[in-house]
Amino acid sequence: MPTVSVIVPNYNHAPYLKQRIDSILDQTYQDFELILLDDNSSDGSRDLMESYRNDPHVSHIVFGDVNSGSAFRQWDKGIALAKGEWIWVAESDDYAEPTFLERLLEEVTKVPDCSLAFTKTWWVDESGKRLWNNSEGNNTHVHQSKEFIHKRLASNCPIANVSECIFRRDKFRSKESPRYEHMRLCGDWFFYLLLAEQGCVVELEEPLSYYRQHSTNISNDAEHRGLTFLEGADVLEYMIENCGLKASDYARGWGKMWAQYERKYDFSPEVKKAVRKRLNRHRLILLYYYIYRLKFWVK
Repeated sequence: MPTVSVIVPNYNHAPYLKQRIDSILDQTYQDFELILLDDNSSDGSRDLMESYRNDPHVSHIVFGDVNSGSAFRQWDKGIALAKGEWIWVAESDDYAEPTFLERLLEEVTKVPDCSLAFTKTWWVDESGKRLWNNSEGNNTHVHQSKEFIHKRLASNCPIANVSECIFRRDKFRSKESPRYEHMRLCGDWFFYLLLAEQGCVVELEEPLSYYRQHSTNISNDAEHRGLTFLEGADVLEYMIENCGLKASDYARGWGKMWAQYERKYDFSPEVKKAVRKRLNRHRLILLYYYIYRLKFWVK
């Protein structure tokens, strides 16, 4: 069995797909299988995937006849096929440094209870140009499960995207998939939370992944629709109910983020009303929202 199963879920990313797959095949760590999934693309992605069929790393190429409507359903589909101890969901429009797997596996072998590990990432444009510089480092941080949830996941998601992560296959709980499969924006946040419940989280300061920003990214439209709050409230309420999260862990961060996003993304009256309805029961969030709203809007 391979140590790592690499899953590439693709939908209409033909311009980036070769760079993505080649950056996997060129990894310095070579004990992996490669699972290629296409969600009924119409841009020539299938032909490109077919060109890799005889590569010894490729264990599956699966073409969907109907679009699934969810990136997260594609993740689950790939995980069901995976045989590796570790899984890397490598999004089809991103790419990685050749040492990505080697460095992560080097660190997680030191932490037997690790369920999730991630590196920093470079944000790049369509051509691969870096959009801003990271503060690079060589340190590795090991977060205990409760610590990571309460200090890092309570108010936002510190992981830019799934391409910078690996996780243990036996820590994935398929029965929990309905909690996030329907989401457009916050499903990955929920996904990491479910993994973080299962063990330690390892964080590398080295930026070893490249997260591509382009016109088909859904995040900007989703933010205008207030989905960080409309979907994120489900993540928050799960943490309160199942992880012992207290208002002091999350209220200030959520109130500040609410005030910032409402202004930055110019929420429509309908979105403002929907967000308030979801968060109204969290009185301390509401208090901090008003405090930060006054601060930001007076400027």
